[in-house]
Amino acid sequence: MEEGRLKIRVTVPPEGGKANRKVVELLSKALRVPASNIEIVKGEASRIKLLRIEGISSATLQEKLGTQVQETS
Repeated sequence: MEEGRLKIRVTVPPEGGKANRKVVELLSKALRVPASNIEIVKGEASRIKLLRIEGISSATLQEKLGTQVQETS
């Protein structure tokens, strides 16, 4: 966590959405949810992204990430 945000580093280039796909893949594995349940809602071309993750409760998300999670509607 950094400045209230989850920080994820990937080593793939941001060309053609490769970095975004890697972020989704890493979160999918870490949270044990299908990648199809993770959507980049905002910031697809930005370093800061807003994600929607379905199929996991806030409590479970917090537990798996070891941090507080902000819910949006």
